[in-house]
Amino acid sequence: MMFSYFPYAAAFVVGPGDPAAIDGGLVGIGLAVAPFVFVTVAFASRNPDMGRAVLRAMGLLLLLGLSVGLLAPVLGATAGFGVGGALTLSRPDVPDVLKWRLAFTAIGVVYTFALLVFLTPAGVFTGGLIPLLLLGFADEFAAWRARPA
Repeated sequence: MMFSYFPYAAAFVVGPGDPAAIDGGLVGIGLAVAPFVFVTVAFASRNPDMGRAVLRAMGLLLLLGLSVGLLAPVLGATAGFGVGGALTLSRPDVPDVLKWRLAFTAIGVVYTFALLVFLTPAGVFTGGLIPLLLLGFADEFAAWRARPA
């Protein structure tokens, strides 16, 4: 995910005194690598419906990247990768796992937003790390909750 997220995030970084401009080449690189992220996640989790899951994830990445990205492009990418990863991962043995994945993704987006407001460099860095990391935590939490007492 880093190979897709960081070129995308770097496209929106403006140095002090520089005119505000978006680097279209970096946005293109980030979006071109994004399908490979979801293919890797689907393949590693042995998703039986890999093609459809990757297409849904890419659609949601673009939708959330554009809509939430109006607030902050980094936040849109964080939300898009989180929700896309949640739909791409396959774990049929745990009930309600999607609900927990989406809840943990929302927590990650709120946390990234708070960091972007107060510590912008940390927010940009965290936005690239937290989506897939929190999906792992969500899966473990859902599996823990599904275990009998």
